[in-house]
Amino acid sequence: MADELTRHIFSEGTSFSLIEDPCSRVDSYLAALLGISRSCIQKAIRNEDLTIDGKIITKASFNRLKRGTLIELELEPDEELSAEPEDIPLDIIFENDDFLIVNKPAGMLVHPGAGHPSSTLLNGIVFHLGALADGSEAAKQPRAGLVHRIDKETSGILVVAKNEKTMELLSEKFSRHDIRREYTCFVWGRMKNERGTIETLHGRDPRNRLRFSPNVENGRRAVTHYEVVNEFPSVSELRITLETGRTHQIRMHMSHLGHPILNDELYGGLRKAVDPKLNKLLTASGRQLLHAGVLGFSLCGTDYTFSSPLPGDMQTIKNYLTNLTGE
Repeated sequence: MADELTRHIFSEGTSFSLIEDPCSRVDSYLAALLGISRSCIQKAIRNEDLTIDGKIITKASFNRLKRGTLIELELEPDEELSAEPEDIPLDIIFENDDFLIVNKPAGMLVHPGAGHPSSTLLNGIVFHLGALADGSEAAKQPRAGLVHRIDKETSGILVVAKNEKTMELLSEKFSRHDIRREYTCFVWGRMKNERGTIETLHGRDPRNRLRFSPNVENGRRAVTHYEVVNEFPSVSELRITLETGRTHQIRMHMSHLGHPILNDELYGGLRKAVDPKLNKLLTASGRQLLHAGVLGFSLCGTDYTFSSPLPGDMQTIKNYLTNLTGE
């Protein structure tokens, strides 16, 4: 039961209620319940990913747990989450002694989760790092050096650390939001303003635990900047810059503005267009039209910026919409 629950939390986040009255602090209790390290729970607390009865817990020493307490927890996979090496082709954009930049296709999970133990990006990364001449250290890094993640159906760039020092430096940069992250997405309708900033709270939607919502009493700060790149008859192309990087943040914020991302069923973007050809293209794509196109950071005195072009499905839809407007 604990192993199954742990995998589910790593994959999706979850909520559960206590059936006994524990006498220990919350990090000790959850570590024992889930069979993971206290440091993993403590990291979730630092990231404000643990709530009890709707309130964010900020101290690992919290010990006012009681029967019926509702615990909501989201964990990032740590060194205890393993992946078997698999010879999966990777689109590696750049690689040096410290890190590699990989372009993830839509439809591929970043790491194993409940019901998906294999065929993930992490499985391919473990195989690649283990195959390197100096790969013994890299392949054993926490999460095999995976510093961050994107949704299964989102395509785009991820950075993977190849040694412990780089892992720590990059993780710290993500924690401080000292990373340039730009996305391209197509949303329904035309934006009221050419550019803007969305700042809300971010938390689990109480009506649908698979979604996130800005309409929560207690949540983490989420900030998204957007700019209109192109306007089409019923669709806008946006450039998104993340200030914070919460789960589903862009999808949540676009839906909150009333302009959900095309094909994003979870956040209201699975709509029918007036144009039947556009509908066919959306059906053929079959995923939310969101792409992580730019990643930039400074490391050991060197500035890096990496970019990835729009994948085929998004470029095809953009070309079609552009031809419609005669641009």
